[in-house]
Amino acid sequence: MKKITPFVLFLFCVFASGAVAENTRKVISSGYSEGNPKKEVAYYGNSGKEVAREYYHIDGRVMGVKGSIPDGEILEYYPDGAVKSKALYRSNLMVEETEYCDDGAKKSRTLNEWSGRNLVKTGNIIYYPDGSVQREITMDGDGIGTSRVYYKTGELFEESSMENACRSGPATQYYKSGKKKLTGFMKDDALDGPAKEYGENGNVIEKSIYKNGKKTEKL
Repeated sequence: MKKITPFVLFLFCVFASGAVAENTRKVISSGYSEGNPKKEVAYYGNSGKEVAREYYHIDGRVMGVKGSIPDGEILEYYPDGAVKSKALYRSNLMVEETEYCDDGAKKSRTLNEWSGRNLVKTGNIIYYPDGSVQREITMDGDGIGTSRVYYKTGELFEESSMENACRSGPATQYYKSGKKKLTGFMKDDALDGPAKEYGENGNVIEKSIYKNGKKTEKL
């Protein structure tokens, strides 16, 4: 019978401990403060002790961090132990994140570009349960950019401007054929203001006014 040397035993302990050690995070609270929705997230090092807390607006803009978030991969879990998200952090800043549904299907993916401590660009992809792309968002650090929403079959359904991380400004919706279906304006993620609807032949079939996503008047 071969003897296990102290060196071999040491290596085994190192690899065994490394296999289970991980950095994790958990949402501690979410709600409203001074009329604004926000979340508070706790971060834990591989020892299991809390090492940092992050405070941010529901739309994703970080409001502040206390402590030091570990560099590298940060995991978040559902109560049943399934992986909820995998994020990559460097210097207290999230570089990328992939979120998962509780059945393991990919839910969304975010990529951030930083210049020092300033967010320069963020890109977000949201997926349908079957894995096809539902929505693509590209914004600068001020929440200004574009949003594209797709049919489940892959064709472009809607393209709109974004302000303050919400769909606001000119918007166009399309038939699956690629022809215009509606042109109008959005405010806070809902149609708001004058709009024109088109038939697939390109002719205007209706002019109307929207308010908070609802058609309130025909012109």
